[in-house]
Amino acid sequence: MLDDSVVPKSLWGEAVNHATWLKNQTSTKALEGMTLFEALASGKPDLKGLQAWDSAVWVHDGKAGSKLN
Repeated sequence: MLDDSVVPKSLWGEAVNHATWLKNQTSTKALEGMTLFEALASGKPDLKGLQAWDSAVWVHDGKAGSKLN
């Protein structure tokens, strides 16, 4: 993941955490097609917020006030 992105190599720990999280969300033969998350939490993982590594994101700051202030 770090080789294919412009993220600094100092973030290797974050890349490992992200890769581990992704691995836990994928199915496996050992659990008969279930994900590790499903086996432990008895439900499907929520992947709505999943983004590609090194993708652009937006942060909404609600404290900034409105356009009319």
